[in-house]
Amino acid sequence: MDADTPVRTATATGQFARALLEAPGAGHSDAGTPRAALPCASHPDAPFFAAVLAKSLAWGDLGRTGLAGGALRELLAAVFPHVLQSDDPTAGLMLEQVARQGTGAPPRDEHRAFVAQTGALLDAYAAPHGTTPWVSRILIHACLRTDHLWRDLGLAGREDVTALLRRHYPGLPERNVHNLRWKKFLAYAARERAGLPPQAAPGCAGCEEEAQCYPVATAQPAAPVDVIRTR
Repeated sequence: MDADTPVRTATATGQFARALLEAPGAGHSDAGTPRAALPCASHPDAPFFAAVLAKSLAWGDLGRTGLAGGALRELLAAVFPHVLQSDDPTAGLMLEQVARQGTGAPPRDEHRAFVAQTGALLDAYAAPHGTTPWVSRILIHACLRTDHLWRDLGLAGREDVTALLRRHYPGLPERNVHNLRWKKFLAYAARERAGLPPQAAPGCAGCEEEAQCYPVATAQPAAPVDVIRTR
């Protein structure tokens, strides 16, 4: 990666985010719909999805969302419908990447158990929002990578993850009574629900703060019995 890559990527991320969040026209869509009536102008999940999609698009890898091409198009239609009809070049680049995404790749063998266990945990707490299944897929796949969850998702900080979990999985964040990092908490809670001993998320290995989260240098540390409050 050359020295200018982070700058170019940050610039591209901003361009994609603006294209997702800013409806066309100065207050009205091309069809004359008031901007406030457009889903992207009022949808409570628009900022989250814009952050995730913009960062993935900037890196040219929508696969990091965990969503296949069909799901991505459904997401755009539900939250950012103007993108599907836009002739803006940035929107065109988005749709090209969506078209290339195809059916998506299955999780690697060593990640299958984590994906299934965490999916079961999130399903157990899922709110009845139509967007929640997409949020679940995005969260699970972000936990497979080494960066902090909020930063990997393109959010401003941990509090954004907290708000996301409260909206889509009511009751689950309240179980984090010891204020664990969210990636660690989700991994531990998923294992607990499956009746298994605690184990770190796949993405925790290699994280810059792994030693702080898991100070024991040998096997994965056992969680105190009260780390996670049972439902």
